[in-house]
Amino acid sequence: MTKEYQRCAKELLEFIEKSPTAFQTVANLKEVFSELGFWELKEAERWEIEPGQGYYVTRNDSSLIAFRMPQTDTPKGFHISAAHADSPAFKVKESPEMAVESAYWRLNTEKYGGMILSTWLDRPLSVAGRVIVRGKAGIETRLVNIEKDLCVIPSVAIHMNREMNKGVEYNVQTDMLPLYAMEKEGNTLQELIAREAGIDAEEILGSDLFLYNREKGRV
Repeated sequence: MTKEYQRCAKELLEFIEKSPTAFQTVANLKEVFSELGFWELKEAERWEIEPGQGYYVTRNDSSLIAFRMPQTDTPKGFHISAAHADSPAFKVKESPEMAVESAYWRLNTEKYGGMILSTWLDRPLSVAGRVIVRGKAGIETRLVNIEKDLCVIPSVAIHMNREMNKGVEYNVQTDMLPLYAMEKEGNTLQELIAREAGIDAEEILGSDLFLYNREKGRV
């Protein structure tokens, strides 16, 4: 691998690490395009477009379109490239803590997108996304990321399923709910999210939160 490829791979892995959900991805891309001299446009405003200038516009904090105008009024063609800002993951439901046998909490989640379920087992996981809050100027959106190992989806011991190595069909609602905390210990997830957002838990009106893998990418 040449030094140029190594540099590109390193930059990509760093970008992925700081973009655990589509919301962080779009926020980070806005910084990238701003540094490159692109101007932000608002869908609700009239656009005054200049030749040769780059622009970007976002929607719902989860998608971004960027383009650069040609220097001439008679362009001969155009290039388009597109990519996902999101990826298959587990979405955290509202009020997610589920008490199990008066001993521990699991988080109630739902599957988002198509994924290989087994790749989520036995990995350090955390939660990131956005919250809708009641701010001083009205309804606001804030990005959050609990940057620590917070939960895990454990695979069961072999003596609990002797046929494990012959293949397993995982049930999302019984086998893939992450362990979060002992029932009598720790804060609720909403309390942790509120602390990360710098607000009181009562100020959170809604959320779009996802599990993500804490392991760093490697070459």
